[in-house]
Amino acid sequence: MIRSFPFLNFFTVGSFVIFGSLNTVVNAKARDILCGNIRYTIETSLFSTDVIINDVKGDDVSNSKTSRPYCQSNADAQMEAELAVKGNDIWCVEKFYISMDRLPIAKSSRLLSLALGRVFEYEYLWQRGDWVETDKRTINCDNDETPERQKILDRRTVE
Repeated sequence: MIRSFPFLNFFTVGSFVIFGSLNTVVNAKARDILCGNIRYTIETSLFSTDVIINDVKGDDVSNSKTSRPYCQSNADAQMEAELAVKGNDIWCVEKFYISMDRLPIAKSSRLLSLALGRVFEYEYLWQRGDWVETDKRTINCDNDETPERQKILDRRTVE
């Protein structure tokens, strides 16, 4: 007599894990942050974090001109991009080449810090065997989240 219970249990558990994960991906958490004239949309799911940049036209935040990924390579422009997400920090490092078979001649580094509510941008050139910083910018952001309420102690209760 052949028993199929282990296979059936494996199939049942596997189906639950796969479809449960898909449900989590579908219910991904999204968050918008406005930094200058750029709106960042951060979508976080169980497996990944995606960041989309929308250029805001004028003062109307709901009216966006373009939508593009926060960090994406462009072979036509001889540029490689690497996205790294660590906690509340989202990094994009872009390296620019004259040709792809040579060392990069320039790079830019962009940090979207959700904890600080700022975007830090740095630009570098490769000169005499080392990276030299040529420009840096800091952009303050308007966070869409309401800050947590803090309890303020009454001096009468402390003394």
